Amino acid sequence: MALPHRPPRWFSGLFLSLVGCLLAPQEASAATRPSLVNTRISTPFGANGHSSTVDGRIFIGNNGEDHATTTTKWRARVFRPEAITYDAEGKPSFSAAFSAGVTTEVKNGENALAFCFTNPAQPYTLSNGVAVYQPYIVDSKMFNGDNIFRRRPIDVRVNQPFTPQAEVASFTTGALETLKTTTGVNLRGIEPTMTSDGRLLIFQGAPANNGDIDYMMYSYNPTPCAPTGWSVPRPLSMMFNDTTPGLKRYPLSWQRMKAATGEAFGDTTAGALIRGAYAWVDHEGRNLLYIAVRYTDGARREAVSLIGSETGWIAQHLDGSINTNRMDMAHLFYSGPMWNFEQERPGAQNFPPGSSNAARFLPVTKTHDVLALFGSNTGDYNEVDLGEIANPFQLLSLPMNELVTRAGDYDLTRTPDLSGRFFTATLKGTAQVSDTNAPTQPTTGSLWEPHAKGRALVLPGGGAATVNFTDASNTVPGVGAPVRGFTVQLAVRPDAAINQGCTGNPYRYLLQKQGGLDLIYEANHGVQMSFVINGTRVRLGVSPPLPTGRWSHVAYTWDGVTGQFGEYLNGVATGRTLPNAPGTFRLGTGQMSIGAGDALDTQNCPAQGEGSFKGFIDEVQLFTHARSNRSVCMSALGADCKEDAIQEEPTAGQFVMSQQNPGCNSFSALGSLACAQSMHRVCAQRGADDALASATNFWETLRQVVSNQPPISLVGVPASASATEVSVACAPIQHVSLGVTFEELARKHDGCTDERAAQSTHCAAAVRRWCSSLGWTTGQIFEMTSRPWVGCFNSGLVRDVPRSQLGPASTAGNFSSTESRLEVSAWCQVQGYSAGVVQEVGSSTTAGVHCFRAATTRPWKFLP
Repeated sequence: MALPHRPPRWFSGLFLSLVGCLLAPQEASAATRPSLVNTRISTPFGANGHSSTVDGRIFIGNNGEDHATTTTKWRARVFRPEAITYDAEGKPSFSAAFSAGVTTEVKNGENALAFCFTNPAQPYTLSNGVAVYQPYIVDSKMFNGDNIFRRRPIDVRVNQPFTPQAEVASFTTGALETLKTTTGVNLRGIEPTMTSDGRLLIFQGAPANNGDIDYMMYSYNPTPCAPTGWSVPRPLSMMFNDTTPGLKRYPLSWQRMKAATGEAFGDTTAGALIRGAYAWVDHEGRNLLYIAVRYTDGARREAVSLIGSETGWIAQHLDGSINTNRMDMAHLFYSGPMWNFEQERPGAQNFPPGSSNAARFLPVTKTHDVLALFGSNTGDYNEVDLGEIANPFQLLSLPMNELVTRAGDYDLTRTPDLSGRFFTATLKGTAQVSDTNAPTQPTTGSLWEPHAKGRALVLPGGGAATVNFTDASNTVPGVGAPVRGFTVQLAVRPDAAINQGCTGNPYRYLLQKQGGLDLIYEANHGVQMSFVINGTRVRLGVSPPLPTGRWSHVAYTWDGVTGQFGEYLNGVATGRTLPNAPGTFRLGTGQMSIGAGDALDTQNCPAQGEGSFKGFIDEVQLFTHARSNRSVCMSALGADCKEDAIQEEPTAGQFVMSQQNPGCNSFSALGSLACAQSMHRVCAQRGADDALASATNFWETLRQVVSNQPPISLVGVPASASATEVSVACAPIQHVSLGVTFEELARKHDGCTDERAAQSTHCAAAVRRWCSSLGWTTGQIFEMTSRPWVGCFNSGLVRDVPRSQLGPASTAGNFSSTESRLEVSAWCQVQGYSAGVVQEVGSSTTAGVHCFRAATTRPWKFLP
């Protein structure tokens, strides 16, 4: 989900001419930001197993093994983001980003290792200009098949740290200690990975804890990095029913894990467990990266996959650069620095504190949450975008890559549905999944040419992918249950000779769902979308022609409140006059065909039309609301469309709370994270319009719109509400919006541990303190992706207020409730302000209230 923002239409003419002169020199010279999710980049870093420190600055890898003497060579190298360079298109080069490093020898060392920091907030100390890292390394005694985990302290010292010249001055290791479980036995397995808090260890092993492998296992210890006290290892898929105190801090444990087709992984040691190897867990235990399928050598070294909270606890074979070709190479170890090098990260979050990532940054792909991943055996860098995986409006999302079964094998006859509804597509006729990413690459090699992602559906004619929509209870939005908005988007590459030699009207189907919708590739190379609205087929007319032999991103939106349609090519509105059809829509149950009609016409030139498409189709997505132009643009890889997208007027039906987040659908939901997100989104779009139109500090406001920080991501607060609508007060337009982590927030206030507490007083206090450290008085969590997003601003009145003055809900301490939030805003309104929030609860009788003057306050309905 893109963070929406836009200046008003009257501002469009000023936008391009003023951007360059208003940006600071550093901002103006910063590299452009192409999407890299389909671009594998070589690096000089190579090793067998490896791990990187929590700050992403030190990489240690295995650079040689002598089985005769059981000796392993470990090399420590400095990763130097200060030495990254970017070409004219914004593609990074890592040629000087890794130091030569220093090697040491260890006995009985495994080819994989994991860092463990007892204090991850301070991964190093500075001594006379030298950065000193003293974590533990956990590895496994793998020789002779023992596979016993150990730990040893290490000391890595870096000269000229945080410069392009940084280099390891020394690398030494200490004494070994064997890791033991609470029952006193050795903890056994290989390829360890650990969360940054040093408590959760995930590895390849077996339920019997006997040294066998092939299964994803875990063990937990309440004492970080300790040699003893590790829980008896259990399969990863049993994490959700583990009652071990403290384990539920990790989102990996929150729900049952499932395979791509919806089958549950086993909840006992005898069940269908997750088979995998070479795992890497992110710092907060939200997601696990692992390798799922056997390579040609029989080991699991194929299909880099992800499972966790961002995938809906569903195993997802990643479609993109990290899986470049099927069976092209053995994919082993990956690790990532999390968000430490992102461009927007403020100095207070950085290592060293106060430093800037404005000119040297990772990831490059500019969406919400992108994992920056380095491979050692593969010597590569890849970016994995988590942005749209958890979109609550997704009805269908087909990546068109091969499916990985629960047993850990490829199924080349199906492609998974990433929406979480498991509308798996089946290939028919001549259709197949490409075995390489080559068809989805830009044909010119330019990252700024529209392209697709990962594998694609190959359609030589007479083939299709089919989806069977089911909805026994008529409750699935857009299938059995009617909706008041809908979006269709996909990437299309027509064959260069698709209609060569054809006469008449040889139109072909891209999509067909009887009684729901169809998308036709016309004889003149344009496309025509049709929706069945209120039982009547509404045809939108023919788009501008698509180029043959090249990719185009096609999207259609429909706002059922206003009846307005949108047509976008490569993220830009075509501007054609389209019909108007307010009402409701649903696909209905049954088959939808992709790449052909329901009948697989094999004619090279379909004489009567209704033929099968020839070319490639990728990333077919359906959404049960009208997406904004900005969201469509962010999905169009390689399209230079952002400046156009932020100037496009959203339709009126988008400004309904439940159309921004389906969970914000009633008065009682106003205290929820869903409504915090909805209020932010209406403020970030329409609220910004109003604020800019009436801005008295126009030039400062304009600078914020075009700056390198995420612009106009305004927090929204309920000012008043009825049963059907809420009046939203948008925070002051001068603010800063930042992606943080709960790990960072929890250091400010206990209890702000994860999104379940996002609207609690614990997180309100943590966010206020976080914003205060950046020079702002007030803060709120306004979005949740794979981490919380915080808006910081200044309030005009900050006061400890007796709870009895606020109202009964606040007196009772129910500050996250709808009633209390409205009581607080009402009290602030009496003081002459627009609205307010509670930030700290310092006593049982008072509340720390922050009142502010809104950029704008407007009413919005909960439901269309």
